[in-house]
Amino acid sequence: MIKIYGKIVLTSLLLSPYLFATEAVKVKKEPKPAFETVWQKIYGGEDDDIAHGVVMLENGDNAIVGECKSFNAERSDICVTRITADGSTRWRKMLGGKKSDRGMAISRAKYGSLLILGSGKSFNDNADRDLYVAKLSLDGKVIWEKHFGGERDEYAGGIAGTDNGGVMIVGSSESFSRRGAKDIYIVHLDKNGKLISKRTIGGKRNDEAKSLTRTADGNFMMVGAREVNRAGDSDFFLMKLDQEGKKIWAKTLGQNENDVLNAVAPTPDGGIVATGSTRSYLSDQTDLAVMYFNKNGKLIWFKIYGFKYYDEGNAITMTKDGNYLVAGTTNSMGKGDFDNYIIALDSKGKLIWSKLYGDKNRDIAHGITRTTDGGVVVVGESDSYKRPKDFYMIKLK
Repeated sequence: MIKIYGKIVLTSLLLSPYLFATEAVKVKKEPKPAFETVWQKIYGGEDDDIAHGVVMLENGDNAIVGECKSFNAERSDICVTRITADGSTRWRKMLGGKKSDRGMAISRAKYGSLLILGSGKSFNDNADRDLYVAKLSLDGKVIWEKHFGGERDEYAGGIAGTDNGGVMIVGSSESFSRRGAKDIYIVHLDKNGKLISKRTIGGKRNDEAKSLTRTADGNFMMVGAREVNRAGDSDFFLMKLDQEGKKIWAKTLGQNENDVLNAVAPTPDGGIVATGSTRSYLSDQTDLAVMYFNKNGKLIWFKIYGFKYYDEGNAITMTKDGNYLVAGTTNSMGKGDFDNYIIALDSKGKLIWSKLYGDKNRDIAHGITRTTDGGVVVVGESDSYKRPKDFYMIKLK
């Protein structure tokens, strides 16, 4: 928790006023901020539109995945949007069916195509949610699409490409849980979307996978949460997977309140940085948590940033200079109910910069990526600037 204490320095009255009169006044130059805002954009239609994930493309472009009720959506569709370096729209692709569907994660396949992960009710005859997976070309054409699920709900977590052009997916499943709670769901597909393997990991209570990334040593890292001791008391959970989705190592850590990891990003040494939220560790309410593990699962540092109320990390990336940017939300500070909360940390996890974005209502960051032109793009949602929720996009440099 960040706490700032002020110190009052008393200057002796014996100091001569003439001394100050004859000295030149030195004005301290304000340091240049670590990041500056290039642009902010609101994107959406006449109904709610929310961005959940973003991935870097060539020439400064980015691709965004989310859920859209606008743009002639049947009800709520998975929407994929490619934007240029200045935030203009190149194309938009709507995916899904006649029921409620949402896009949650996006990444790149080995040969550059887009991998989309979502969930929806359009893919079965029941009222439950199935996982939805698609591969798109860079001009927005569907190469293939698949869905997976059972008789209950499945929840999308993260997606990444394998070395042979296939796909690794993580999420959560109620359908295939042995005890009726959520279990972690791992699905491995080949390059054409054909199922290679699927399995669940879980205990007596809820277990969730929230995010997935490739690591620099050629494996995968999955993060989320596990309820080990009691319902409502989840712990941070990490699992390193090989190219076939098999466990290399797993870690669980936390205290006696709710601790969840929402996002993960690779580091050049084969390790990872992850962010989420904690109600443990003397938090006043809910604080933003960030941690760094080496490739063997050793915790190198663990930092908590927060104030009086609710602060959460939803996305993380490494910057071009080896530092980290975390994007999330806060209602401890700012103008509205929730504001976008973006913080920069050095390689040791020390805070070097922070900024709030938003206005009078709810502004929440869900995704972040570096860009090929040296910037960083943050995406999320906002209803501060007009009544329905819109994509809220911010570019920093």
